[in-house]
Amino acid sequence: MPPPCAHSVPWLTSRVGGSFLGHVHAFMKTIFAYVLTCLSVVAAGTNDVQVVTTTDTNAQPGVLITVDTYTRGGQTNLIRVARTRAGEFVDRQQTFYHDGSRLGGLLTYPHGSSFLSTVGAPCFLTVNSIDCDGSNNLFSAFVINSNSVLADAFTCTNGIFYPEDSAYIQRMASHSHGLPH
Repeated sequence: MPPPCAHSVPWLTSRVGGSFLGHVHAFMKTIFAYVLTCLSVVAAGTNDVQVVTTTDTNAQPGVLITVDTYTRGGQTNLIRVARTRAGEFVDRQQTFYHDGSRLGGLLTYPHGSSFLSTVGAPCFLTVNSIDCDGSNNLFSAFVINSNSVLADAFTCTNGIFYPEDSAYIQRMASHSHGLPH
């Protein structure tokens, strides 16, 4: 059935089997896909963070494994692996990278956590906590290069780290230039 306005415009009813809307729908899907493609190219050019998430239920029966891989400028800077069983948290491993090198990681279990450093890492990784309310919650992690300049940064919410955007890192790094090493 043609749209109500088509009765006054005869050419509308002659499109795609009498329905102009089907043609418009296909055209809009094509335009939408094109816009999304362009946006991803523009976002990739900003050197900001991209994330790819995968899940696996076959590696360990009854366990859902979720892997989030964060990259900036084509380089992996954080891999987070979380495991749940029957909807309950089992563990989380967050591994930090810079310029292709593994720096260290944080293993979290239901009743504790451990920080692991990588021997010979080219940068220093610091994980910061705040104890204002006695909870000792983690709130950030910083990657400091050999010139004592901030090279990467992560924010933390409820024990889960996320890379900061490039603008934040550039702004913070500019404050550390000229400081004594």
